[in-house]
Amino acid sequence: MLSRKLLALSIASALVSAPAIAADNPASHQHGHAEMQLAFSDNQVEILLMSPAGNMLGFEHHPRTPEQHQTADNVTNWLEETPLVNTQESTCTVQEGTVQNELADDRDHDAHSHDDQNQHADITVTQVLNCPGLDTSASLTTPLTTRFPGLEHLDIAWAGPDGQGAIRLNHEENSFRLGR
Repeated sequence: MLSRKLLALSIASALVSAPAIAADNPASHQHGHAEMQLAFSDNQVEILLMSPAGNMLGFEHHPRTPEQHQTADNVTNWLEETPLVNTQESTCTVQEGTVQNELADDRDHDAHSHDDQNQHADITVTQVLNCPGLDTSASLTTPLTTRFPGLEHLDIAWAGPDGQGAIRLNHEENSFRLGR
């Protein structure tokens, strides 16, 4: 029980501090590139995804047209409701999900003037998934690399009771082995 509490504490610490670290690191904003961190405990996965908004929305300015507003809303809803990783049998369900989209968060942006030429906006997603059978899965899938054509590389790092690992998926690669 103590090791589970320590794992939960380390997961929480990583999930809270990572956005602040990324925000302080200008090099962390790389178009075509996103980072996802996974923490495993039994049949639960905690996820932190960080990506430039352009990778997912196709633009990095406040939505200007009804189509851009619709795109931002659709992407936000998809990121809240779709498991960002899944077992080969698709057993994962989202228990909790939040999306911080710097562009969609300011709904009253028309009252402000923005220098859209120099804007770099990010999307940060956190999810808690319940994945029955996760403890016996040797590989996982992600829909991100096929859903978002602007995403050229997805770096995935994970940690759990069985160890840790990392991999880089290229566009349209969607599965990775956990190395158990």
